[in-house]
Amino acid sequence: MKSKVARLLASGLGLVAVIFVTTACNGFIGHHPKAPAELLKK
Repeated sequence: MKSKVARLLASGLGLVAVIFVTTACNGFIGHHPKAPAELLKK
């Protein structure tokens, strides 16, 4: 049970991190819309 909860928590934090990085890229680098797309592909 603990490993399943830890895995869900890790994936949730990862998703939040991706969203945070994407919004940060859109906010700070507004003139480079391709940067977040390249990050999401990797």
